[in-house]
Amino acid sequence: MAIYDFNSDTSIRQSTLQNVSFGLPRQAAVSQTSDSQGGRQPLTGSEYTNFPGYVQEYLIPGFRSLDEAVKQYWTGIRVPTKDAYRFMRVKIAGGNKSILIWKGDLKDGRTKLPVASISRTGHEFFKEKFSPSYLSMGHRYLNTDGSLAAKQYRPVPYLVNYEMGVWAEHKRDAEYILYQVLTRFNPLAELRMYDGKIVGNVQMKLTSSTDSSDKEIANDSNAKVKYDYAFSCEAWLPLPEVVVPTVLGSVRIFSETSGQILG
Repeated sequence: MAIYDFNSDTSIRQSTLQNVSFGLPRQAAVSQTSDSQGGRQPLTGSEYTNFPGYVQEYLIPGFRSLDEAVKQYWTGIRVPTKDAYRFMRVKIAGGNKSILIWKGDLKDGRTKLPVASISRTGHEFFKEKFSPSYLSMGHRYLNTDGSLAAKQYRPVPYLVNYEMGVWAEHKRDAEYILYQVLTRFNPLAELRMYDGKIVGNVQMKLTSSTDSSDKEIANDSNAKVKYDYAFSCEAWLPLPEVVVPTVLGSVRIFSETSGQILG
């Protein structure tokens, strides 16, 4: 499993085979990634003997792993009550419920406040962190003798934008949440993410914080208490692995002693 480290430079070299995986390489899409799919082309073993460099394709569902990591990061914010605490529920908009259904739940009172809804609004290529994949970040051996290795290259960096809407019952509760959100960006927020291929740190930057609460309402209506936050994440998309042989040839040394005939 490769580490998302820009400064690493690990090429294939002689090393001990203590953590050698047996048989064919494992499926790239593992159980930690939800709704992921393995390679569409079945592996039979002949790919590694017919081609000097075989590309192992796999599918990762976009930034779904980043959504789960962001959700876990914002879980744990609490609001004090008279004799206890009330934790803020965090939901991913468009996950198992659409954004329109969430709006109906909040309006009709079917959701217990406070609640936060996180929505991924867009993404853009992060050219400042991009570099061509000349050298691999890491590798893993595919057989016991170490003659085949799967090389993992530096992923493609992206900036992913998010919006988080926080609904509260009272203005006091929203201010408690505001304080905890702002202190988690001090000065940047950093979380750990694993997408099934690469594990690394993701930095988040707060771009805006807005009070979207109702200032004037009718007599027969309830005031909406809502704060909107916008932040961006430095994420990545992993590249396919390239399977290469580690031994390209062999060297034989012949030595001759006095009176010996080489056959």
